[in-house]
Amino acid sequence: MKSLSFVLILSLMAAPLLAAESPPYLKPNLRFTKARMLLLKDGWKPIPMHINDHYKYDGVEKELVLRKFMEVDSCSNDSARCVLYYRKKEICLRVDTIGEHVRGMKVVRWTAECPAPADAHDAAG
Repeated sequence: MKSLSFVLILSLMAAPLLAAESPPYLKPNLRFTKARMLLLKDGWKPIPMHINDHYKYDGVEKELVLRKFMEVDSCSNDSARCVLYYRKKEICLRVDTIGEHVRGMKVVRWTAECPAPADAHDAAG
């Protein structure tokens, strides 16, 4: 319980940091490929996900990985929503997209959020 409180406090502390660093060019319905290009140009680094955990990619996840977009955490098959993670300095950024193919993916929201530790993925899976 204490660790959950600690994580909550840390995430609340990070939110104001992101407000100062929040990418002003991110807008709802911005093409994901353009948003990604702008993020990388602005110094955001992709956080590689599922590197050594034998995750089985499916659907648009496979397309993303084939394009070397290793920051994809997961995509739902039913609504084509994807979650991707980036880091700039000590700040994390979660970008949510929607779209059945990479070329049509659009940004729908973004938050100051770091991915769960890899062992949390293993425990959930």
